[in-house]
Parts: sequence; structure tokens; C-alpha cells
Amino acid sequence: MYLSRPWTVSQKIGFRFTFIFFGFMILPFPLSTVLGVFNVYFLDTAFANFWNWCAELVATGLLGMEELAVNPTGSGDKTVDWIHYGLGLFLAIFGTVIWSALDSKRSSYYRLWRVFVMILVYYLVYYMAIYGFIKVFWLQMPELRIDRLLKTYGQSSPMGLLWTFMGASKTYSIYAGLSEVIAGTLLIFKRTRTLGGLVTFGVMFNVFMLNMAYDVPVKLFSAQLMIMGLYVAMIDYKAILGLLLFRKSHQPVPWPPFFKSAKANYFLLFAEILFIGYIYFQRIDQGLSGRKQYGELREKSPLYGLYDVEHFVRNGDTIPPLLTDDERWQRLILEDPGRSIVIGMDDQLKYYTSETDTAQQLLTIKVGRDSLEKSYPLHYEKLEDGLAISGVLEGDTLNLKLKTYDLSRFYLTNRGFHWLNEVPWHRYDPAPKSNW
Repeated sequence: MYLSRPWTVSQKIGFRFTFIFFGFMILPFPLSTVLGVFNVYFLDTAFANFWNWCAELVATGLLGMEELAVNPTGSGDKTVDWIHYGLGLFLAIFGTVIWSALDSKRSSYYRLWRVFVMILVYYLVYYMAIYGFIKVFWLQMPELRIDRLLKTYGQSSPMGLLWTFMGASKTYSIYAGLSEVIAGTLLIFKRTRTLGGLVTFGVMFNVFMLNMAYDVPVKLFSAQLMIMGLYVAMIDYKAILGLLLFRKSHQPVPWPPFFKSAKANYFLLFAEILFIGYIYFQRIDQGLSGRKQYGELREKSPLYGLYDVEHFVRNGDTIPPLLTDDERWQRLILEDPGRSIVIGMDDQLKYYTSETDTAQQLLTIKVGRDSLEKSYPLHYEKLEDGLAISGVLEGDTLNLKLKTYDLSRFYLTNRGFHWLNEVPWHRYDPAPKSNW
């Protein structure tokens, strides 16, 4: 651990590089987070616009690219992101050389280092809470929808398979989320900060490997959090290596008070409690509301279920279930109250906006958008084992008889947990198709 005594040359150079490189990644945190309480995000926008402008200059001027896409797409591994990290590395190296030349006689940067570590710790706490609580509430990889359960492994992308794997188990999602939340919480306290850094490194290393193995485009950011966690842990590297490798007792160097004044330290403690309280309250509140909006407690269709289309009559003609017919319905999914999903004979999915009126027994399907949107009210009747639907849809008179598909047939979400297993339950449903 760095102390207030004079530092070695390597310590000073290492700090300068780390300060610039990590600072480049962190800013405008924590200012943007504090101002975010008041819904003011101009700092985030200003920083993003400036670095995107720099990245565009590098792309067009040095890399020979005609243009550089900077719009957000949900990926953190875009070309512009790699250029950002490259710029950060270049600025860290260049800045370290200049800083070392201009400030070579300084004995240490202890006070600046303490501020730097505090900001770095709360940056990690912030993002571990974000990624942790969204898993705890089963929202990042949520409960599997019916249309997802119908897709085969081969149709899935590697990232889609990972999301399916995680979403299939609420228990594992909560465990993964709590691991991240606990890691961030351990970082808060001085006595557990080293342990928190180690746990953060371990948890994020696992996330990084999942991103690498399943091609999830958050490789750069997960690696960043992983390295930052390791940096915090290695502040007490002598104690860690002494325990794990050399089996020599080495007491961790205690963190002294931040200020000499007791009042100043109490004020800092109060500010830290407010900041952490705000982060945790925000994430828990959003998690609870998210469960009701799009999570496991979301509103579901009054006709919730998966239906096989046994009889499909169009304009008076009974259409047989031929795979060559791209207009006949094979299945109908009614899961969300505002959406209907039609699966064709070729297994292609069509998504429709819809409304269900239980009083008049109408399922209204909407086609088109904005001023071109047209509504088609279809009458439905509940049967003992399904639905009967009739009406006009896009000029065709339809009369359908649908049979309810038993959702318990999906092994993935209905196996449950068993302490006792006489034989492994390693099954794949040989007949996942219809009930015809």
C-alpha cells in the first residue's frame, strides 16, 4: 500500500499512468452521477460528444476510414469503443512522460492517490450495484418468454443462448446478482476493501470469460471493471501474496482517516452514506418497478398461452397444415396484453400489436403504424381445450380452431429442483411440435 512517506520512482510513474488511464475511463463520474439526481446529464453528453469527435478524427485521419459510426447500439465493443480505449492508452503513456518530466522532484502523491482510490472504489460500487441488482430482480436475463422456448439451440446466437441459460433459472440469476452486490458492498468499508477488490476481480473475471466465450459485446467494459477490482485489491499486495503464496504473516496497512479534522471526516462519512444510499435505493426501486413492468410480475394477456392452430379456414376454404404454405398459421402466442405472435408453417414469427376485450370477447389485431394502422377485431370464444377465433384480417375471412399447448411440456422451465436424483435428468423433448 502506498504510504505518505517518499515513493520510489516506479511507484510515482505507475501512479501517474494509472491515474490518467483510469481517469480517462471514469470521467465524468462522479459528477455526472451526483448531478443525475436532478436529471441533468449534460456532462455525460459533453464528454461523449468530445471523445466521439476525437475518435472520428483518428478513424478518418489515421485509420483511413471514410466514416465512423458513433450512435449507441447496445454494444460496448464497437470500433469507436476500441478507438476510445486506444486513445486512453496513448494519452496515459504520453501524459505520464510529460508529467514525469515536469514533476520529477515530487516525493509522493499520497493525498491525490487517496482521492483517486476513493473515486475508483465508488465507481466500482456504482456499477456493481447496477449489474448486480438487475440480476437479483431477474431482469437482465429475465424469465423466458414462450417464443424463446420454441426456438432451437441451433437457431440461437451464442449471446442468445447465454441469456436463455441465465433466464431459465431465477435462483442462479439471484446468486450471480448477489455476488456482484456483495463485492461492491465489501468495497465500501475500509476493513473489507481488500476482500472486496478480490471478490470484484473474481466475479468480473467470470463475467469477462462469459462475454468472451459467448461473444457478448461488453468485453471491454467487463475487463475494465475486472482490472480496477484487482488494482484495489493489490493495494495490499504484500498481505495477499504473503497469505496465498509465501505463507508469511503480513498485516495489511490500515487506512488512516482521510482528514485530520474529525468534523471533516464525519462530513465525508455523511456524504458517502448519502451517495451509497442513493445508489442502492435507486437500483432497488428500479428493480421492484421493473418486475412489474417487464419482469416476472408483469401484466399478462387474459388469453395467456400457446395455441396450436388445428383448423384454419380462410374465405371458406380449409387450409391443410402444409409446410409450403407461408400464410397458414401454425401457432398463436398470447403472452403480453398488447402483443400477439403468429407462427407460420415455416416457423417464421409475425408480431402484431393487439388488444383483448374480455367483455365483448374481441381480440383486436392491429396492422401497420401511425396513420396507416388498421384494426381488425376478431371474435373469440373460449373452448374447453382452446379457442375459436373468427373475423376478417387484412381482407381474409378467418375461422380458426386452436388447441391449448401444455406449457408444462417445456422441460427447461418445469423440471424444478430435486435433492434426490436416481438418474440424471438429461432430456430433450423428442416431440416439441404441436398437439395435432
